[in-house]
Amino acid sequence: MRFRVNEIFHSIQGEGSRAGRPCVFVRLTGCPLRCVYCDTTYAFHQGEWLELEAILQRVRHLLGPPLAGPAAPFVELTGGEPLAQREAPALLAALQGLGGEVALETAGSHDVSVVPPGVVKIVDRKTPGSGEEGRWLESNLAHMVSGRDELKFVLTGPEDYAWARDWCRARDVLGRMEVLFSPGWGALDPAWLAERILQDRLPVRLQLQLHKVIWGPERRGV
Repeated sequence: MRFRVNEIFHSIQGEGSRAGRPCVFVRLTGCPLRCVYCDTTYAFHQGEWLELEAILQRVRHLLGPPLAGPAAPFVELTGGEPLAQREAPALLAALQGLGGEVALETAGSHDVSVVPPGVVKIVDRKTPGSGEEGRWLESNLAHMVSGRDELKFVLTGPEDYAWARDWCRARDVLGRMEVLFSPGWGALDPAWLAERILQDRLPVRLQLQLHKVIWGPERRGV
């Protein structure tokens, strides 16, 4: 079993409820979406074919000695769109076998019911401002686990904010699962977004891309 891998690296988790936590990222090559704000276009085509054991060997090396409890290792499979590679669920299961917590970053354009139990699903609901609003699979909501999985919205402006707010309210997801509102880098003022969240009393988490704050928006491998 082999996968086309863009990069494997150790960094600080920059997004979501686990922001700030050391994490090993496995970025797979390929994505059928073309979001207007995509910051990983290099992962559309660049990458090398690696056997499963070669991937696990690199991840083990970056994780270091196994630890337990809150110090347990954290690995995230990302892309591109990782579920575009058919064997991605098997890779997730193998990563779980290393111990610790495993997360998947996905655009919600592919069926998440195939994801192994226990994997944290971070699902990006594409907004109209992304240009890929119509690629969402509504059935994915039924496979998201309250208290563990996360639903993310990257907002490009006030219209995206209103759309995401109304979408969440219509589906009664607010308060039922972790919802992340992220201002598109350079597209939406974080202070404006924070003020609107407070005004509308939305039970969502405002997230900034911490890795870009630390290293800048152009640096790869972070």
